[in-house]
Amino acid sequence: MRYNKQTCHRCGAETNSLRASWFNIHLLCCDCRQEEAAHPLYTYAQHVEFVKTQTGNYFFAGIGLPVDIQTKHCRQ
Repeated sequence: MRYNKQTCHRCGAETNSLRASWFNIHLLCCDCRQEEAAHPLYTYAQHVEFVKTQTGNYFFAGIGLPVDIQTKHCRQ
């Protein structure tokens, strides 16, 4: 099976594996995922998504990317 490199939506790095963000709809590389997991709002974002899916909202876009992460990865 052939795998294609994919691009992290947050930092732009090429990777073999992407995972979804809890904050928004970005697909993240392992480094960005670890950075996100260390953020103080991470547990809150997980909880809110859990509550939304329990009420039938399976298309919840997340609580939004925190400003500190957004400014760090802002591409100009």
